[in-house]
Amino acid sequence: MLVLVYLLGCYLSYGALFVRPERDGDSAAIDGIAAAAVFLCGLGALGLLLSWVPVRRGVLGRWWLLPPVGFLVFGVARLVHVQYAYPVA
Repeated sequence: MLVLVYLLGCYLSYGALFVRPERDGDSAAIDGIAAAAVFLCGLGALGLLLSWVPVRRGVLGRWWLLPPVGFLVFGVARLVHVQYAYPVA
């Protein structure tokens, strides 16, 4: 289950990073980037919730907490970048 969550997070990360607006007023691409970043943050929170108990019990190693934290950081950073790079007029 966690592997599927992490694979979906990688796909959303790719989409949020490599989708570029064609012009300054391309609101569909900007909204898509922002939506991918929001979903990435939600997926990071879900991954943390799903992996916290097994890590605390010692069933999984601590490195299983790294991808969801990375998804959260990347999603927030991408949202901040979109806000400053493409301000709403």
